[in-house]
Amino acid sequence: MTQATVNNEGKSRVRDALETAGNVVEAGLDVAKLKKRVGNAVEEAIDDAQRLAKQGQYALEDVMDDTTHYIKKNPWQSVGYAAGAGIGVGLLAGWLMARRTNNTVH
Repeated sequence: MTQATVNNEGKSRVRDALETAGNVVEAGLDVAKLKKRVGNAVEEAIDDAQRLAKQGQYALEDVMDDTTHYIKKNPWQSVGYAAGAGIGVGLLAGWLMARRTNNTVH
């Protein structure tokens, strides 16, 4: 081998090493960009969730205020509704329990 051949092979290896290093740096930058995008997306999702939670809280407070106002305005009608709902839930629970008991006996 001649000195020129050795120098060319050395330069070729150095060039390949630099090219590989450049590719690694580019991949690192791409990963950094992707990481930043994912971080931004997560922050936006958290902000949206907090905003929706606040809207839900305000809506619930409005419903509670309306219900309180209705009960104060119509107390006996409210008692009737509550009693009817209680009787309906009780009958439904009793019917379901009776069906369950009948199914396990057979």
